[in-house]
Amino acid sequence: MISYFIFSFPFNLSFKPFVSGIGLLCAPKSLIAIGKLGPFLFEADHCQLSPLYQLFILYGFFYFLIISFFFILKRVKEISKNDIFVIILIVLSSILIILPEIVYIKDIYPSHYRANTMFKLVYQGSIMLSISCGYIIIRIFSAVKKSKIDLNIFIGWSAVLLFLLFLVVVYPFLAVPSYYNNLQKYLGLDGTSYLKNIYPKDYEAINWLNKNIKGQPVILEAQGDSYTDYARVSSNTGLPTVLGWTVHEWLWRGSYEVPAPRIKDVENLYQSDNLNLVKSLIRKYKISLVFVGSLEIEKYKNLNENNFKKLGNLIYENGGTKIYKIKEI
Repeated sequence: MISYFIFSFPFNLSFKPFVSGIGLLCAPKSLIAIGKLGPFLFEADHCQLSPLYQLFILYGFFYFLIISFFFILKRVKEISKNDIFVIILIVLSSILIILPEIVYIKDIYPSHYRANTMFKLVYQGSIMLSISCGYIIIRIFSAVKKSKIDLNIFIGWSAVLLFLLFLVVVYPFLAVPSYYNNLQKYLGLDGTSYLKNIYPKDYEAINWLNKNIKGQPVILEAQGDSYTDYARVSSNTGLPTVLGWTVHEWLWRGSYEVPAPRIKDVENLYQSDNLNLVKSLIRKYKISLVFVGSLEIEKYKNLNENNFKKLGNLIYENGGTKIYKIKEI
């Protein structure tokens, strides 16, 4: 613990959290009029609660078992250390699930203000509930085996459990085909294989970078929106870039003022006819490598490679994909 504080101190010293407060869902008008009290926010039109049927579908299976567990504990009248541990997990999980129905962490997303709070907390809660319910099922079967539960009650309980289990088990059979297009184009576990199919020349250039470039030089590439193919070079090489997914960079910093100017700067680096401007931007971002590939050519219609030829050397070329190494300026 002490070593954690020592080694994380330089980071924590300059860290600025991207959250701007803790919002209260369905805040009364009297609090909305106040607006903010300490870290707590009271915003109008922020009353997005999960419908009961959704909560039942998501957690009905878990809490049916949990209620059964407490019924068993009452019947057997003995609580082991394992039982106590599982009860602690249940309490913590329930808190994590209930909290997003009361508060939310304020981030940059106005429409989906609960999203990050919900999945950050509920994922952990669901994992702990899954672990707890695995133990609970064994505990119940053990109680039945010892004849501490009536067989007819157990049969009825099993029927309800199977129905609720069906609601849970059916999920992957619907979700996986939906998300992965019925697995018609399974590409394996290689996270870069999509590049090989869509941008084969860029794929080969990225592999070349991984094999031949040492250290962490800054590489210039096209910037773009989240969940697109942009930032493919930096994300698959580990090399820093001027700007990748703009909205994610905005989210992590809590302010659009940091990534916003870089959009225009990247555009100028690729398209400007002003060599001095390009020089100053290269110095500003300490750019050592420039990637010119499929997305750069597609996005920057007035791509000006002459600047890179004047300021550096072409060190890789394959089809239309090129990599320039910038000389010291």
